[in-house]
Amino acid sequence: MSVYNAEVCGFCRKPVALSEPAIEALNRTYHDGCFQCRSCHVPLAGKQYYNKAGIPLCEDCYQASLELCWACGEAITDHVIRALERAYHLSCFTCTTCKQQIGEQAFAQGEVGEVYCLQDYYRKYAPMCNACKQLIIPKEDGTDSYNVECLGRSYHENCYRCEVCVIQLSPEPNEHGCYPLDGRMLCKSCHLSLASGQL
Repeated sequence: MSVYNAEVCGFCRKPVALSEPAIEALNRTYHDGCFQCRSCHVPLAGKQYYNKAGIPLCEDCYQASLELCWACGEAITDHVIRALERAYHLSCFTCTTCKQQIGEQAFAQGEVGEVYCLQDYYRKYAPMCNACKQLIIPKEDGTDSYNVECLGRSYHENCYRCEVCVIQLSPEPNEHGCYPLDGRMLCKSCHLSLASGQL
């Protein structure tokens, strides 16, 4: 819209004389010739333009300035999901396994950069407890479920017990830790008893 005023041009920063045509756009006043695409400098007076962070752009330059979705390769014109130093459409940021949209929810990255919802990630990568046969995953309150490894096997901290007397073993290599014998996980007392033939 043309207006006549005595303000400073939003582009060249020189005064806009009351006698010369001016453009009011983007909460600024411009000389008629100064209101142009900041990328290709095509005049925008009377034409459709796009506001990108307060900078006027013609349609072609605006489209060229858009980020491309890492998943589909198309320009992202609305909400951008940023993850793993990549940009995605909301609808393209999905779990590799179940194909459900992840959106702003927590997710995990696989070995080669694939994206998983947490449930599918745990199903694929979480170790299974050798004692209770359940996956060792973070608890519902968000705290980690402690994974103890012994003899090449994984255990929940609470499942890490002597195979004879069922006392809970310490994951630390101390007096209350595991004393394996013939592939069995034992406390010190049961280990000594079995080794001496008393059990």
